[in-house]
Amino acid sequence: MQITPLYSDTRRPMKILVLASGRGTNFGKIYSKQIEFKKNGQKNYGTVEHVFSNDPNAAVIAKAKALRIGTSSLSSKKFFTEIGKDPSDESGRVLYDLAVISLVEQFLEPDLVVLAGYRRKLSAPFVKRFANKVINLYPGDTTKPYLVRGKSACVQALEKGEKRIRCTVYLENDPKTRFGIVIAQSADICLEGFSTGDEAAMEEKIRVEGEWKIFPFVVHDMIANGRVEIDRENNIYVDGLLTGKSGFSLSP
Repeated sequence: MQITPLYSDTRRPMKILVLASGRGTNFGKIYSKQIEFKKNGQKNYGTVEHVFSNDPNAAVIAKAKALRIGTSSLSSKKFFTEIGKDPSDESGRVLYDLAVISLVEQFLEPDLVVLAGYRRKLSAPFVKRFANKVINLYPGDTTKPYLVRGKSACVQALEKGEKRIRCTVYLENDPKTRFGIVIAQSADICLEGFSTGDEAAMEEKIRVEGEWKIFPFVVHDMIANGRVEIDRENNIYVDGLLTGKSGFSLSP
């Protein structure tokens, strides 16, 4: 069976395109890890080469510019207004994503596309264009069958009687599914002592103990080092070993 690395040219830093819509906190953590690797003289890591946003006024754009990273934007709100379609319309989504692809490829041919708080659902042409190169993060365990849209994963976990939660990094490879194939999950994050009314406090804890650790780790320590592979049946391998449905687990 053929097994293919998500990134294989470890003779050079992996080129990253970040897509984001908000403050850019996860982008900031990925960039900080990049600088840390570079200062420590490590060879294999990712470099954020370009940041795109569907909101020209998003804080992430200003943050990237301050770091002298190339940026671009295309207002999704204005785009869908001008074509007279609802932002959830699939044909409109395709048109928008084709425009995004045309725009960002003027600046970069990415080795990896990182969705760092990107609030646009991707279309099939985008996923196909960057096949097995798009990763996303969810502040919960995507293997849980009870997850629904519109409610925080931590609240749902408590409602199901769970005392711990994990963040998940997954491969965006099928726009028909909500979550893609799991690459890795964070260490367990304790929710004991919280109630469903403590949503903001729980989410902050999950960011600090989960998101900001697992996302940079997967990008730099795993993918940029050629450690993550996929086969034709979309099974994930780490260090040559087949992972289960929960992917690689990051130890505390």
